[in-house]
Amino acid sequence: MPNARHGLFNPQARANILQELYGALWGSHMSLFLARNEAPPAGTLLSEAQARSSIKPPIDSVSKACQHVFKKGECCFRCKDCAMDDSCIMCARCFYATEHTGHVVTFCISQQPGGSCDCGDPEVWRYPINCPHHSGATNSPPMHSQSQEKRTVTPITHSFRDSMGKAIGCAIDFLLDVLDYSPEDTTLPTSQDALAAQVSADPLQKEYWAIVLWNDEKHSFDEAVAHLQHMTGCNLQQATAVVLRTDEEGRDVIEVAGDAKRLLETAHKISTIDLTVTMRRAFDIFREHMAAVIIEWLLDLLQCHVGGDVAILKDLVADELFSPRRPESGFLYPEMAKQYPEAHGGSRIDWLFVYHPRLWKRPRLNLKQIYITVLTMNQRNRLSVAVHYANVFHRIIDSYLLVDREAETSIKFFALDLFTVPSVAAHLVRENGVLKRLLAVIAGFFTNQISNKRIIDPPDYTHTMDVEAYPFRSKRYMPIFSDIRYICNNHSVQKIISNGTDSTSKFVTVCAMFMGIQPNKRARGNHVEYESDSWINVFNVTLSLSRVVKAFGEAFASSTQASLFACIEVVMSRIQRVCAMEEARLDSNHYTPISFHTVTFSQTSYKIVDFDVLSGWVSFHNALHWLLAEFFKQANVLADREESKVQSTDIRTFITSHFDESAILQIIEFPLRVIALIAQVRAGLWVRNGFPIRGQLVHYRDFMLRELCYDQDLFLIQTAMILLDPDLILISMLDRFQLRNWMTGDQTHPECEPSHLAGLVEELLFTIIYCVGDPSNAMNLSLQAICRREIIHALAPGPISFTDLCKRVPERLIEEACFEHVLQEVSTFRRAEGVMDTGSYELKYVYFSEVDPFFYHYTRARREEVESVLKGKLLKKGVKDPIILPTAYSIPNSPYSRLSQVLTSPVLLQIIFYVIQNFVDGPPLTEGAVSTDAILDQAMHLIILAITQNGEAFTSTAKSHQFSDTTLVHLLCRVEAREASKAFRPRIRWCLDRMSEFDPSVHSLRHSPEVKGMDSTIEAKKRAAKARQDAIMKQFANAQKMFLDAFDEDDEDEAHQPQSDQTNEASEPCILCQEKMDSQRPFGAIAAIHPSRVIRYTPIPTSPHWNEVLNNPESLDQDDALQSPPDDRDKSGTPSPHSLRFGTYASTCGHMVHYHCFNDYMEAIRSRHRMQPQRHQPECLERGEFICPLCKSLGNCLMPVAKPISKPAKSSSPFPEWLRSLGIELLRSAPDRTLERHQYISGTGEFMFWAAEDTAWPTESSANDSIDDISSTVRAAVAMISRQSVALRIRPEPAYGERGSGLYIPEGLGSYTLSAIEVAYRGTGVHGATLFVDKLPETAGQCIRGIVATLSGIVAVYFRTRRLAALESLRLAIAKRLLPDWTREDLYRHPFLLRDPYALLFECAAVAPEFIPNLTCALYYAILLRTLFGLLQHFMVSPPNYTTALRNTRHSRIFGSVAILLKSAARHSAALDRTADRLLETLGEGRVEQLLYAHTLPALRALLLFAHSVCPWAIGPGTDTETCEYERILNALSIPFPSELHNHESIQVLLAGWCTHFAQLYTIASGDCIIRLDYPGVYHMTKLPAILDLMWQGNDLALTCTRCNTMPADPAICLICGVLCCHQSYCCRGSDWSQRGECNMHTRECSGPIGIYLLLKRCVVLYLYGDSGSFASPPYIDSHGEIDIGLRRGRRQYLHPVRMEEIRKCWLLNGVPSAVARRIEVQTDAGGWETL
Repeated sequence: MPNARHGLFNPQARANILQELYGALWGSHMSLFLARNEAPPAGTLLSEAQARSSIKPPIDSVSKACQHVFKKGECCFRCKDCAMDDSCIMCARCFYATEHTGHVVTFCISQQPGGSCDCGDPEVWRYPINCPHHSGATNSPPMHSQSQEKRTVTPITHSFRDSMGKAIGCAIDFLLDVLDYSPEDTTLPTSQDALAAQVSADPLQKEYWAIVLWNDEKHSFDEAVAHLQHMTGCNLQQATAVVLRTDEEGRDVIEVAGDAKRLLETAHKISTIDLTVTMRRAFDIFREHMAAVIIEWLLDLLQCHVGGDVAILKDLVADELFSPRRPESGFLYPEMAKQYPEAHGGSRIDWLFVYHPRLWKRPRLNLKQIYITVLTMNQRNRLSVAVHYANVFHRIIDSYLLVDREAETSIKFFALDLFTVPSVAAHLVRENGVLKRLLAVIAGFFTNQISNKRIIDPPDYTHTMDVEAYPFRSKRYMPIFSDIRYICNNHSVQKIISNGTDSTSKFVTVCAMFMGIQPNKRARGNHVEYESDSWINVFNVTLSLSRVVKAFGEAFASSTQASLFACIEVVMSRIQRVCAMEEARLDSNHYTPISFHTVTFSQTSYKIVDFDVLSGWVSFHNALHWLLAEFFKQANVLADREESKVQSTDIRTFITSHFDESAILQIIEFPLRVIALIAQVRAGLWVRNGFPIRGQLVHYRDFMLRELCYDQDLFLIQTAMILLDPDLILISMLDRFQLRNWMTGDQTHPECEPSHLAGLVEELLFTIIYCVGDPSNAMNLSLQAICRREIIHALAPGPISFTDLCKRVPERLIEEACFEHVLQEVSTFRRAEGVMDTGSYELKYVYFSEVDPFFYHYTRARREEVESVLKGKLLKKGVKDPIILPTAYSIPNSPYSRLSQVLTSPVLLQIIFYVIQNFVDGPPLTEGAVSTDAILDQAMHLIILAITQNGEAFTSTAKSHQFSDTTLVHLLCRVEAREASKAFRPRIRWCLDRMSEFDPSVHSLRHSPEVKGMDSTIEAKKRAAKARQDAIMKQFANAQKMFLDAFDEDDEDEAHQPQSDQTNEASEPCILCQEKMDSQRPFGAIAAIHPSRVIRYTPIPTSPHWNEVLNNPESLDQDDALQSPPDDRDKSGTPSPHSLRFGTYASTCGHMVHYHCFNDYMEAIRSRHRMQPQRHQPECLERGEFICPLCKSLGNCLMPVAKPISKPAKSSSPFPEWLRSLGIELLRSAPDRTLERHQYISGTGEFMFWAAEDTAWPTESSANDSIDDISSTVRAAVAMISRQSVALRIRPEPAYGERGSGLYIPEGLGSYTLSAIEVAYRGTGVHGATLFVDKLPETAGQCIRGIVATLSGIVAVYFRTRRLAALESLRLAIAKRLLPDWTREDLYRHPFLLRDPYALLFECAAVAPEFIPNLTCALYYAILLRTLFGLLQHFMVSPPNYTTALRNTRHSRIFGSVAILLKSAARHSAALDRTADRLLETLGEGRVEQLLYAHTLPALRALLLFAHSVCPWAIGPGTDTETCEYERILNALSIPFPSELHNHESIQVLLAGWCTHFAQLYTIASGDCIIRLDYPGVYHMTKLPAILDLMWQGNDLALTCTRCNTMPADPAICLICGVLCCHQSYCCRGSDWSQRGECNMHTRECSGPIGIYLLLKRCVVLYLYGDSGSFASPPYIDSHGEIDIGLRRGRRQYLHPVRMEEIRKCWLLNGVPSAVARRIEVQTDAGGWETL
């Protein structure tokens, strides 16, 4: 087949191969698989055909194991409370079917197919989870009992079964034969000779070659596509197809041809950017594709049934995989058997394991699914797979560490499915020696014992390590350590490990190899020349190794005493030999054998180790010591379990009988050096070593490592104090810390300054306090108690978030299930309320008694902070001079019970004495040095601790031992009387008082008279200071009162001053020059005008969203439910672009600048763009955009600043009088022919100069006065949008280049902005106010007034020579449009009801603001009529057949009879009249009233908003808030209720005229009289589930992209319409020049310039605007009140209504462009905004 097809593999070839395979499988028994008339199409898999077939397998009522294999993108769950370890996961079906209330649950999205649900496997659960699907319970109800009777199993013959087995076996043998010829590495031949020398299975050796491109994670799609186009000459579609197939399958053939030279040159060109390319004979490449099809076929068989039996094919595939490979199946088998001796003579699955690196992505994943399916069939298969895997495990590790180029799909990770099963792990350790082999791999790998890309086995354990070599730089070793940790965590394996010393000896040998690596030596004189970063790699290895050490040591918790003691002896002996250089383990260039010297301290001689940390080499890495510390902890556990006092001291007896004093000092020497090194680094003695030494120190004491390393070193020193004389250990510590002489009174040092010595003293005291005062590691605390202790001390400083809490406790504890349960017990959780809020935990008051300020994980600053908190709580309880006392401890039946005796040590007493004396009587330290108070605080804490534990013994010692001719008691008495010691006096008093109780003679030594006198003096000083403070505060209060009184008088004066219509000066200065803004120089407010499609038209009655209109709330100024219940996932709004209204939306931040400052600022922005050409800038200069210098909002114009219109001196006339006077004035006026030339000839009465692209706009700069410079920026911004949106506007307009062309500003900008602002504040509660406008921000009104001022400014430009006359003519022209009597004139022939009422409102405010109060009333009734006609037209197009009729009315007090109102409006047109009758009959008067109320309430709100912004004096006083919003607004605007129309004849006449005019045109041309109503409800975003993971619960259809019909790898949900898109995916990329992604394309179809998406798998919100975008916080938070961008923490995400509301407000208030700009502006991107 390969030669017949010339090496070209295509879908037809795949179909032929599948046809042959299935034919060989079923032979003449196809009817057992499919019905006779159901032959599958070519290329279709059998499982797909059987899914559509009439033959179905029987359904088990309850299966015992789930075995569900996860697909890519599927959601999997883990319950920490139920699972045995972190590898145990559940599918969504099983998780939701089981009870996990109150449990700690995490979830993740599967990035690759593979892995299986563990539900139903009893080995992986702590207790039965009782899944109804897989519990195996006999009392479970039967499922599908009726269909069960119809589905029976057809038996098959043995011969057919054997025939199928042979077909499967032959296919696997062919697969292995193909892989015999496949190379492991993907190296491109360098020459044609090397190309021809490649091994090939082609018997003809045809010169036909193929170039193959392999997948990687280093190059982007765009980069790979462009490179392929450039190097191969293919077009964009061909290159894109290759890259997509490569990403999906793992590799793809670029070209097949016979010109080897040309192809090799092409391949080398492609590889120039490090793309992985190979070139081999097309014959072999074709065969490899055949092998991939065979693997796909085998996986398909596991999902098929034979005659209804689903187990037959699974058993056959498993049997053939476990069967031996036939040696005669391949020509290269003998050679391969030599290369892989482990697989020689083994089964087929052994060879598949070792050949796994020769495959690529898709076949690898398919093979892994095959293994998992076979593995989960039964326990026998699981054990068989594990044994075969273990047979070749060493080769698998070799390939993973050294060869495999696709580590993420390596078969190495299959070990996780085996090593975490207790029975399997125990078998592999016992029978196959997996643990020893893993240790051998680590030893060989890190000592770089590698030959021919294979780790030498067995390795040489004496080989040296090179931390600069590849093994330490690699990160692939981490899973190897994890495998050991998983094995050691199994209880069955722990019994094997702890039984004898064999496993310990092997592990100790490996740990010894890492002991003392990368030592440090203090740089003297000069700074280190080269700061290497290899320490980072070494610490990464140490982190992994220390976790294994912890797990290995904890395996001995259930050991016998004899076994544990024997292992302790092994470890201690090994440490002693290594330290003595008896083993060639430590680097002889850095280390020397340990030597001893004798020192004298307090007239006593001590033989201790001789070493100077300041001049010697010290390493942080001592794995053997960490293991020994863990063994000591387990020995204490055993002593507690045995409950025998004799046995509890056996550990000390055992060690001292096997190791003498010198040996034990040698064993603890390395940890002691590390502690001294830390002290010296913190004291500033290693500054010349640069950052590496500081970095090592930080990592060593970081929360990830400290429990595993630093704490273990401290515990070893603590243990040494009970094994040896504590004085000997203390002297050794003084010697290492260079403080032996200092503790005898000599404060000089040859190398250390006083500040350095003070730092060393502080660290020494800290170490001693831990050793004698913190017995937690020696008290056998349970895991819950450890969590409790760590959490309490982490929360003691104050409330913190969960993330910050995790940084204060050991990493291991956070993964424990009990951690969060303990956290809930000891703390109070404060939920996240605001958008920027995070949940926080606060320690409950009752647990502060357990806080120890000297907790050994506290820094000095944290210790002082905690002490301040504790003292503050004591002060609140009324305690004067509070003292924090340590809690006395006791450790019965434990060798550590001797720990408290250290407190009576004479050496410790001398240390305390000289610490106090040297700092009290010594010279003061230099500024910036260690705090003397902090050190004295430590010394006093040691004294208090000693008195608390052994008061009588310590008192006797402190009174009898003299140093410098005095005792500690005398020293304390002297310090107590000092003026400078007032900070310590309460503690000194407490100590002396307690000592006096044990020895009354102590009281006589105190200087009590002086103390009393001194106290009285101090109290007098306090009283005097308090009196001075009170006098100053009284004086300040008087001055403040005088200032406020004067200020109030100024306000009263200003209140009586008249207001002007236009602002001549602003209260705020220019934000750029900080100068005052007045009429001398033009100024404006920074504003943004953007195209928008935020406003929606009301849906048709047949729409699923029609019920939202019917259920509209009675008042829109009440808090609306932000989200629907979790089970209601209907999307709000509509994705149809035809139901969205286009316009321009203006917004302003309110910050003001001078016009000339603005021009300078724009020039600076242009300069920045020129200086940073590669950066994605936050603003687009082509759109005239800029960033507000103050708040970073996006703007594109300056808007005029105007105050609300002043109330006229004469009150406005009543509505009837106003109409009458207006009519009289019109009759008396003469036509203004000049103005008529500026009006549209269409008869609307509108003015062409308010069109954005009017050609009569003057271009000369001299034509504009000061105010018009600002208005021109608004007009320019609107004109730019107008030119780009011609196709989106439905309003008839003159052609481009004619007068009046372009967007009509009063309608397209003014009306749209007013409507949009009103929409944004729907569903927002007023909370104490009467009307919703009372809670509006000032910027909303400023924006509306700015548009009005812009219209006025445009009028001033056109009529600059006759401004007053023009204003009068404009005023009368607007009146003609309003009054029906003037419709006979040609300029006003267009019906008034077809005009946008809000546009007329803006026009009137610009030229005739005195009309506004009465005009508001007229426009309300115009809107009422428009709504009635709009509803009639609505139901003509889409009859309300499914809307329930409602006869009873609710708002008759407002509307009266809606039927009469409707009939009165429609009676002027026969068609409308008939429709009104049908409407009332079908819906009923109550339903029509409901619709009328719903659609006119938003209009009333808009009228109120406009009046509040422009003329607030037109709004009457508030009414009762208990009435509905409709009535409140009508009363506020003084509009008569429609129910009272019979009392208002003038309004009746006006309405009749409007209706008649509308009906006349409707009768002639109904198509020109379309009235579209806006959606009246609260605007919601897409309704999201209450819990994010519910999106994946059986929701495959909803998570399928409608463009490519696949489940996206990175799905994005449009929060505006609910459509699912592929984010950053090539499959749905646009075909235009811009190559836009689906999100950008959908944005243009849906909401116009802006897009808001929720990226599900990233849990982040994506904002799009133009060509820019940014990422924002999601609307979901976890149970701890924190966001989890990227779902890295894996905690379940819950919808947060406040965050969702913030996103909604950002959308409705036109905030998306500014949000995008702010995000881009604060960072300089490296590769586009997508990288932010």
